[in-house]
Amino acid sequence: MLCIYILIIAGVGANFISGLLNAPYDIRVDHYKVDTTKDLVINTERPRFSWKLSISEQERNVQQVAYQLEIKSHIIRWDSKQVISNQSIHVSGIGLNDLQPASFYQFRLRVWTTQSNQASSWTRWICFRTAIFNIPSYIKSKNNSLMWIGSNQITMNELRKEFQVSNSSPIHSAIVYLSGLGYYELYVNGDKIDLSRKLDPGWTVYEKRTLMSGMNAVGVRLGNGWYNQEQYTPPVAQKPNYGPPRFIFFLQIIFENGNEMQVYSDPTWVGRQNAILHDSIYNGEFVDRRYDRPNWADAGFNDSLSLWIPAEPMLSPVNETLHGRIVMQDMPPIRAGPGALHFEVTNRPIGEYLSPNDIHEIQGALLTETGILKPIATWSPTIGVQVFDVGQNIAGWCRFTVRGARGVGIYIRHGEVLTQPTVPTNQSYNEVYTENLLGATQSDTYVLRGDPAGETYEPIFTYHGFRYVSILNLPNPMTLDDVECLVVHSETTLKGHFISSNPIINQIQHNIQWSQLNNLMSLPTDCPQRQERKGWMGDAALTVNEALYNFDLIKLYLNFLNSIVDSQGTDGAVPDTVPFSDGDYPSDPNWGTALPTIAWQLYRHYMDDQVLSVFYSNIRAYVESVRRGYQSTGLANLFYSYGDWVPPPPQPRSNSSLVSSFAFMHDISLMINISQILGYHNDTEAYSKFYQQLANEFHQVFFNHTSYFYADGMQTAQILALTLPNVVPDNVRKSVFEYLVSDIERKGNHVSTGIIGTAQLFPLLSDNGYHDLALELVTSTTYPSYGYMFNNPYENATTLWELWDVPFEGPGMNSRNHIMFGSVGAWFYSHLAGIDLTLDSTIIIWPRMASESKKHLLLKLDCQLNTLYGLVHVAYNRDVHDTAANSIQLRLTVPPNAKARIIFEPLFSGARCVKLMEGDKLIWSVDPEYTTEKYQIERQIDRGLMIVHVGSGQYEYQAYWE
Repeated sequence: MLCIYILIIAGVGANFISGLLNAPYDIRVDHYKVDTTKDLVINTERPRFSWKLSISEQERNVQQVAYQLEIKSHIIRWDSKQVISNQSIHVSGIGLNDLQPASFYQFRLRVWTTQSNQASSWTRWICFRTAIFNIPSYIKSKNNSLMWIGSNQITMNELRKEFQVSNSSPIHSAIVYLSGLGYYELYVNGDKIDLSRKLDPGWTVYEKRTLMSGMNAVGVRLGNGWYNQEQYTPPVAQKPNYGPPRFIFFLQIIFENGNEMQVYSDPTWVGRQNAILHDSIYNGEFVDRRYDRPNWADAGFNDSLSLWIPAEPMLSPVNETLHGRIVMQDMPPIRAGPGALHFEVTNRPIGEYLSPNDIHEIQGALLTETGILKPIATWSPTIGVQVFDVGQNIAGWCRFTVRGARGVGIYIRHGEVLTQPTVPTNQSYNEVYTENLLGATQSDTYVLRGDPAGETYEPIFTYHGFRYVSILNLPNPMTLDDVECLVVHSETTLKGHFISSNPIINQIQHNIQWSQLNNLMSLPTDCPQRQERKGWMGDAALTVNEALYNFDLIKLYLNFLNSIVDSQGTDGAVPDTVPFSDGDYPSDPNWGTALPTIAWQLYRHYMDDQVLSVFYSNIRAYVESVRRGYQSTGLANLFYSYGDWVPPPPQPRSNSSLVSSFAFMHDISLMINISQILGYHNDTEAYSKFYQQLANEFHQVFFNHTSYFYADGMQTAQILALTLPNVVPDNVRKSVFEYLVSDIERKGNHVSTGIIGTAQLFPLLSDNGYHDLALELVTSTTYPSYGYMFNNPYENATTLWELWDVPFEGPGMNSRNHIMFGSVGAWFYSHLAGIDLTLDSTIIIWPRMASESKKHLLLKLDCQLNTLYGLVHVAYNRDVHDTAANSIQLRLTVPPNAKARIIFEPLFSGARCVKLMEGDKLIWSVDPEYTTEKYQIERQIDRGLMIVHVGSGQYEYQAYWE
């Protein structure tokens, strides 16, 4: 019997690597982590390698001085020899010839560091394979009969084929190349391949980019997915001309003697409609288990109860006129439950500063590697209905164990909240509320086959956004043990963890991480529950910085950038959603900014300028498309669709042309930075001059010289003006800031901002002497605030709301699981913990300090961030019982091969630092007679800052102020 692997090549796990003496660990190839990637397939002839240095906790100032990389296959063996270099990220094989497509390779590496003249241990040999770089031409060279198959006559969503392996030579490899649209599952000899992998392939602009990810039998189940017209019901911006599900399949078997055998999709496959009578992303599944054929994918299967008919050729979804192509799915898949989320950081504090007594209980479920939640309660609001509370708003589905007679149907509904008591009082309440789903029923219907021992149902080709599940027409009551709910999202790794002594901030962080995960479905989406779930560009641009602090998502965002480029017009313009299915074209400037913003943030977080060079021409074309619009309107009337979306009622939106002008100028400033990094000096000079022209125009057009505020005086107008560099003249900057702060105070320390203004507000305040106010705003629990979302009489959120006033907005556009306000999460890392990723190996650590009168808002915090160099850990404690002086304890970890610039802020206005301790050693004193040459320390008297420069290692400081 032939065992087939779908691009599955085993990698060396971190436990093996770290177990070797001083061997590098957390190896990455082309951004894939080898210890978590099941199918290590590299889609480039020139892969790049990254690794971390393994050292003991006591070692400091460790730098790599050299590395050695070896790569081999059955035809080559390449050795870099010792390369004198401190580079440990994005290392390419210097002198290595291009790798061949569809080939198997192994590599290993070792390093030398400043701590030893000896080389480290080698890593184990790590296996990977290269993809087919040009899939259509490669497959055509093997077989010209390959075709897309399915049926235009019937619903054909289950297809099979049997074949014999007739070669007597042992099999060297057997690989399947498969794309099924909209979704597919693959079975080999009765077994589903990769149980946790779901909703394949990822959603793309199908006509431009279609993704593919041995007597024997192969079977393919098809789902409608985003390829079905049902997902594009009005109102939509562009309704694609898609049709019934179809797939293309190519199995290549290579024998040890060099012979090959192919099995491919053609009319010799047979198919039928299986038990899934209908599936829809928005409207769930209708499944009748009486139609199941349990052994349908086994060899020798014979079905006397249903009709299997030959598949027919189907048109390719790829539009060659538009230069469409089939490419490898070069990003992690969507997974359900175990295997969906990996951990690089702990979900608890490190050290002793934060004790369990300091951390209040968080509403909702903790993120875990199991990815499975059990309901916390169940009840029957009315006869025939049973409701389950999962305890956390999630994206995914539930797995039910049901007992009942054959032919009994149950109806499963999903919702984020419960219905409330109404007048007349005989209306049901504590039922699942579904009126905010905007046409998406997100319900499943299941007809039992009547197994006396019970039967299990979970959806295959849909997903839901929900906390509550109700089941109608249950033949027998279910217990909590009969239900488990799987969390579903694109596979990723938790790389950041932030927790503090403030329970409001902790709950916001919890809600942000869950909202972000729930909206990772092969692309960043807006929400997982209603008839939307689209790749809204504004949401993606606003939250990419936060997302990259919390999760390892470079491959997902690179795929999204490819989809943006696929949707880009010849004029450079991009749409509001990608793939384009809602909104406007051209996009609102604060939505289109996703293209330059995401590329820039990927560069910041991964220090990979290749991202910038690959997308530079597309970014430039987009910026120029906005510029052409500006030339017709000027900044005063720059086009917009949404402006500062959803401010808190009754506040109106701020001047939308000003908001669009902010996005335009932000993108021009990114063009200056990007062109400078890539060495395009003419562009740098031209865009710098243009930006200054725009800065002058912005002030002239929008500044009110009588009232000393911008535009309509709304908070957002002041925030955006103050955020843009060189826009607000120095002689009025203080007045504009004072106006902004007084307006916030007049509103009872509340914001009047929508998603654009809110994203810029917190860093702006912290960087300009108003950090106390930023902390008061983020820890508020009255309307409108983040804290109000989970401190109100109506519903307590475990994810972020779409609107500040969700309980009062009724059933319309009213999601409880939106990520667009999650931008504040980046500020937690960059300002509260103070971790700023510079564009080299130096990490700035600058926690912003509340004044002594407000320090109760944030006495302690603990933050972990796993960078490409290793773990950065920052923890501080201001609850220091020291009567001699105000002081702060700061514990931190700097990873090897990196350096840190640690900045200590005054703890109160006018304070000066009098001494710095590291461990039990005095390293600096205000006493002029005390000097030390061991530590590099700066004192900025004008700002009251103390700056310590250190290499890698673990440190504990105490700074005293008076």
